[in-house]
Amino acid sequence: MRLVAVTGGKGGPGATTLAVGLAGAWAAAGQSVLLVDLDPAGGDLAAHLPVADGRRGVAPLLGSPGVPPGPAAVLAEVAQVNRRLGLLAGLARPDAAGLLHRQAVHALLAAVRRVEGLDLVVVDPGRLLPGSVAAAVLESAAVRVLAVRADLPGALAAQRALGCTRHGLVLGPVAVGVQRPADAAELADALGRPLAGVIPTDPVGVRRAIQSGQPPTSGRLGRAYGAVAAQLHPTGGRATRNRPRSRPRGMALGGVGSGASATAACLRWAPAT
Repeated sequence: MRLVAVTGGKGGPGATTLAVGLAGAWAAAGQSVLLVDLDPAGGDLAAHLPVADGRRGVAPLLGSPGVPPGPAAVLAEVAQVNRRLGLLAGLARPDAAGLLHRQAVHALLAAVRRVEGLDLVVVDPGRLLPGSVAAAVLESAAVRVLAVRADLPGALAAQRALGCTRHGLVLGPVAVGVQRPADAAELADALGRPLAGVIPTDPVGVRRAIQSGQPPTSGRLGRAYGAVAAQLHPTGGRATRNRPRSRPRGMALGGVGSGASATAACLRWAPAT
């Protein structure tokens, strides 16, 4: 199982929609994926993926100091989005952010790692700042993604984020909301490093995905997320129809127990292992 962290350098950079899109692409490719919302500002992954049941998500797993959660407790709070994608929803209110301290985050991620049958865990830890939840999650992640708006404020925020953590050299910037290929190329130049991928702007596609309650896996957005997912984690970007898979317990079963230059640069980037 690999842990993927999707963070951003400022509020509203598109990290949440990027996390949802990547998780959906990997699930569509045959991987068993769990989305985890650890944004201390109040998670909104559940707003992008409305689910029918009323499971509380991470909140009950953080409220017992000195008693780390186990995999069964994690599964009890996982809401099913589709057959291969589950959601561990975030805190309902930002005033509960004190529950998300470093020790609690590491204990929760350790429990998630012990859930059987998972291929990928995609975490949205919110904004990357020194000492933040995102910084703690990056310490455990095998693939580290930085969502960056392809504009000047986005580039400046990304530069600050890349400089505030020792993992800055292995963060893979993904340009989100790109209107022109030239914008992605300029962003790569401003950051002084290749992009790990490009997601075009498509408000209609985003709205349709939210209304359907499922990540976009077709159309312009679906193709873009699939390409970036395959680049970040190649195993997850390929279909696995010929390989038998076991479903995670509690997931689907209900039990517990830059133009051409930017594109070329993207293809040369490899995530940390």
